[in-house]
Order: sequence, then structure tokens, then C-alpha cells
Amino acid sequence: MNKRKIVNANVFPAPLAPEKPSRPTTSREVWPYTLILPEGEETRKTLREILTRLDSIEKRLDRIEKLLSGRSG
Repeated sequence: MNKRKIVNANVFPAPLAPEKPSRPTTSREVWPYTLILPEGEETRKTLREILTRLDSIEKRLDRIEKLLSGRSG
């Protein structure tokens, strides 16, 4: 090797291999508090409210879809 190549090798070190990305732990974390479940009737009432809201959202999305398909056609 000539002097120029030796100098360049000293100035520009070889690149390092990239580090492996760290993965999140697979074990479940422990919650700092206990989960408080509502009573049976409260659960049913809450689920009914959620279903009602989802139905209304679905109806609105259907109306929007019909409006958009009418404009493009």
C-alpha cells in the first residue's frame, strides 16, 4: 500500500455494524392498582349504550358512503 491509502485508512475508520433494535419485553406488566369491575346490571347497561352508539355511527357512515358514491357516479 502506498502512504496515501494508509493515511486515508487511519482518517476514515471502517463503519460499524448497526446495533440490533431492542425489542419490548413480552411479559405482561403488573398494573399498579386492582381492576374494579362494575356490577352485572351496570355492565349490561354500559354495553347497551356502546352498541347504541356504534349503531348510530354505522348509520352515519352509511349515509356518508351513499353521498360520496352519488357524487363520483
